[in-house]
Amino acid sequence: MSAAAPPVIETRRHQLFPTLEPVEIERMRRFGEVRTYRAGEALARAGEKAPGLTIILSGKLEVTRRDEAGRSVLIVSHGPGEFTGELAQLAGRPTLVDAIATEPLEGLIIPPDRLRALLIAEAELGERIMRALILRRVGLLETGAGGPIIVGRPDNGDVLRLQGFLRRNGHPHVRLDPETDAGRRR
Repeated sequence: MSAAAPPVIETRRHQLFPTLEPVEIERMRRFGEVRTYRAGEALARAGEKAPGLTIILSGKLEVTRRDEAGRSVLIVSHGPGEFTGELAQLAGRPTLVDAIATEPLEGLIIPPDRLRALLIAEAELGERIMRALILRRVGLLETGAGGPIIVGRPDNGDVLRLQGFLRRNGHPHVRLDPETDAGRRR
């Protein structure tokens, strides 16, 4: 039996979290609007629509997910030249993670419609951004981050149907077995 493949976050970190050059950010400014955030302020909250892709101009933020027990788990810290977001930003759908400024932050916000325009107008940049967004979704699928937690036996027909639906639609989720998983009963 072969060993499980390492998670995408370990094998393709440089593609998941690229750092944009200042000249690239300047080319992107026409698609967005600069906004400032205070330390502790949320740029995005899981389950809510984010304003769009955010390119960090100055400051830092942390992107976290919730585990099965509801605890915050760090995914990545972003600094200047890096950007937040995953595929949900393209369609203006609710985000699957939290993004919180850890210090005063200035970001270039690119809303979904302008992000789609950027991907077309700036093909080379668009390819790098799109690759990162796709790989980030893959990483969320690997961990089940941001999706529903299904509590049920693995052989339950309703559980299997729900898991199949979520898997077919590329939506992260976690299944807990009420008989064997720790923290299942509260």
